[in-house]
Amino acid sequence: MKLTEQQLGADIKASKLARIYFLYGEEDFLIRMYADKLMALAVPDEVREMNLVKYMLVPGADKGLREDRPPSIDELSGFVDSMPFFAERKCVLLNNFDPDMLEKDEFDDYLKLLGDIPETSVVIITRENTGDDPKKFKEKLGKAKMKKLIETADKCGVVCELERFSEAKVEGMAITKCRRAGCELSNENAAYLADCVGGSLSLLQTEIEKLCEYRQSGEITREDIDALVPKRIESNIYELAKELTGGRVGNALEILRALFINRVEPIIIMSALSGHFVDLYRAKLGLEAKKTYSDAAAALNYGNRAFAMRNAYGAAKRLSEEYLADCIAVLYNANKLLNSSKADDRLIIEQAIVEINQLTTANG
Repeated sequence: MKLTEQQLGADIKASKLARIYFLYGEEDFLIRMYADKLMALAVPDEVREMNLVKYMLVPGADKGLREDRPPSIDELSGFVDSMPFFAERKCVLLNNFDPDMLEKDEFDDYLKLLGDIPETSVVIITRENTGDDPKKFKEKLGKAKMKKLIETADKCGVVCELERFSEAKVEGMAITKCRRAGCELSNENAAYLADCVGGSLSLLQTEIEKLCEYRQSGEITREDIDALVPKRIESNIYELAKELTGGRVGNALEILRALFINRVEPIIIMSALSGHFVDLYRAKLGLEAKKTYSDAAAALNYGNRAFAMRNAYGAAKRLSEEYLADCIAVLYNANKLLNSSKADDRLIIEQAIVEINQLTTANG
């Protein structure tokens, strides 16, 4: 059966367990959190040693845990079909499981086993989005073997998609976590912090712990965040574009210099900068059509990047459609040079920034 995150949480709170779980989605923090909760419910700490086994199916998995390949069908069935050792249940975690790791015959045997898990065992299968964009991730979920796996879990247990939280929920979580640690975070700075971590709950948790340890008590400021939280490339590019469209070309070039010092690839800088100006152009069209930023983000399938459209809406109000189209043309030509010219990559990008600055001056 398919459950929402709220329904899954309610089942765990009520100590209700299925025999098989398939947890997947964009938010790895939530996937890991609910997998941990399910394991704790299935096999308490005092009986874990003989009754819980984890297969961390990614390179570089936690030391001491099985990794890199799924268990053989004999190994898996030998564990789940045997009786628990002085416990009510056994539990298996197949972390980040990809059925394409298995040959067809072995996969078919897996499906038979997963379709008939005994009452004394719980199997938890997770699948995170390990770096793909949402479209590619959905394509992987639509592959034949994965679809069959999901259908089996849906029929015999629980399937739950764990998507990234909305901006408001991420910001609210940041404020709550800071408050519990004895610190305060304003709504404005919570939004800024959420943007810096790209809406990732895993990164948010790490950075809040760092900020609260530094501040100890009282207000966490914008300066604290700037000093301690590494900015994503997108955040640096946002600042670069903000300085550029504001006519502060010197500041924009200084940000560019810092990006090169940090050895960010020129093509990545150009891609992010071009993407930002496309966001601004789309936002301008949305404003002229009298649509909200959330309407535009939904129509353009921004998904968990809705914050980018929100930021673009704020910046695009004072910019003309013609100016933004001209900026995109400059970046398009610069991108062509990066891919075909022998000229210095840094000079190409700096020249594009100077040309956009001239457009900014003309735009007023």
